[in-house]
Amino acid sequence: MKVLYTYTRKIVTLHCIENVKVKVLACKDHQDQCIAIQDTTDLPLIPKCRADLNVTILIGLLRWRLGFKRSEVRLFLQTKGIHISKGAISYRSLDFLLLFKELHRERRSKIKAFFHRKGGPILHIDGTHRSGRRVVFVLQEGYDDMIIDSNLIPSEASEHIDPFLLEFKDSYGHPLVIVRDMGKGVALSSSNVFPGIPQQICQPHFIRDLEKDLVTQYHKGLKSSIVKHKLASRLKKLRATENIDNPIKELQQRWIHIAVDYLFNPIEKQIKWMSKPIAYHHQYLRITEVSCLVRRLVLWNASNNCFYKPLMELDTCLESVLGDETVTRRYHLIKKTLEWLDMQREQLQISRDGHLKDIPSSEIEIETVKEEIKVILKNIRKEAQELGGKYEKIASEIEKAFDTHWNELFVPDPIVNGKRISFRRHNNGLESSHRRTRKSIRERTGRSETNREMEQFGDLLAILSNIWNKTYQDEILYDVSDLANAFGQYVSDLPRLRQKYRDIRKGPTIPIKDDKRLGVLDEFIHALESITFKDELLSTLQSIVMTEA
Repeated sequence: MKVLYTYTRKIVTLHCIENVKVKVLACKDHQDQCIAIQDTTDLPLIPKCRADLNVTILIGLLRWRLGFKRSEVRLFLQTKGIHISKGAISYRSLDFLLLFKELHRERRSKIKAFFHRKGGPILHIDGTHRSGRRVVFVLQEGYDDMIIDSNLIPSEASEHIDPFLLEFKDSYGHPLVIVRDMGKGVALSSSNVFPGIPQQICQPHFIRDLEKDLVTQYHKGLKSSIVKHKLASRLKKLRATENIDNPIKELQQRWIHIAVDYLFNPIEKQIKWMSKPIAYHHQYLRITEVSCLVRRLVLWNASNNCFYKPLMELDTCLESVLGDETVTRRYHLIKKTLEWLDMQREQLQISRDGHLKDIPSSEIEIETVKEEIKVILKNIRKEAQELGGKYEKIASEIEKAFDTHWNELFVPDPIVNGKRISFRRHNNGLESSHRRTRKSIRERTGRSETNREMEQFGDLLAILSNIWNKTYQDEILYDVSDLANAFGQYVSDLPRLRQKYRDIRKGPTIPIKDDKRLGVLDEFIHALESITFKDELLSTLQSIVMTEA
């Protein structure tokens, strides 16, 4: 018997995705039966696809906001009566990003008006990439962390950054201050495009780079001096388990195993400091801690007529390292360096964990900070003179780094119409945005795909993040009541936007299947040898290597 359904119009509201609404046909007696529809008054279909804009927006939010995988998006849509392939979901989610970027670019006049109300733009510049890969380069405003522009560029060389900053200049004029990292390309481009504009270098970047130079240099020496004692191989032997009849010795065997795990952890986990290995510094500190406990256990055994050979071997192993004056000297050299840099961190309101303490920039008096920094540098220099040796060199390098970048570290707050405009002297907002994007990609695709996906979508996702920024909603999108209608005006541009997207991400590889490349090479030589007429030869060769005149 054929079942007849009486369908009526219905709006399905998806509360989990901020009340996105999708029109469907639904039967009141069969609520699980839904068919997606589109009115004749609705916006036109996206070119070369069978999904309207409302479905495209839904797919985009499911994938980019909620982190659904394509298979999960597909299953979700099927529950709503919308049947679409995983490949189509990929294309529609990309269309969503491209359309939002166009909408964002069309709001430039509103962004400019926002800057005017604030007194002028504070421009934060930063890029993120993995070694050998292209850079997701982002411009962010310094008041409410809105992303102004983002692009994928080959590297942070000035020739790639200049056009990007020139476009900002044409749209919004000169910024009041530029906040950037220590990269030479960014510094050169900022000076070329915005001559005379103050450039504040990111204070956490400055401290981080200084620590990398100093700590990494001396950590290599500490590592080499510890490795000479063959500590790793000697400790690994103590991990071996054997059957022991004595319960006290059996427990001590377990204790030694735990101690060895504790000593190995910094090395096995490759503990880093500011992205550079500092594992042996941590291991030496643990050796001093464990050694004291081992001595106490040895004394207990002696007083109770108990002798356990592995414990004595562990004691000998640790004492050989602690008794090495070179190891001790190099450890204390790094320790003192970190102590001196921590004094600077404290004054700059930079913590090791969060990079900056949560103190409003308006409450930080730059002149007071500068005077305190000078006092700290003076005290470091005095202490280094008392310690002598390499300590004086380290103190000199710290002082030189501050002297070289003094004006860039402490740019005065700009004054606009008699009002002081305080700003954040770091790019933590941008770096946090980069980390969130990478984390969401990793959770959706897995670690192995993170870098590739970041290159594919990182710049577009940076701009999309504005849609969840409260200030952006209130100041820039305040007159957008229907996102589908707002996107509609750019639908005809999608073929061009897709092609532009593909062109930017083209790699250096010529698109020929690998199993056909040798044939192309052979065919090219064969044509050169066999064709005598010049015009015919050129056209044939062009055809073989897939190029045009």
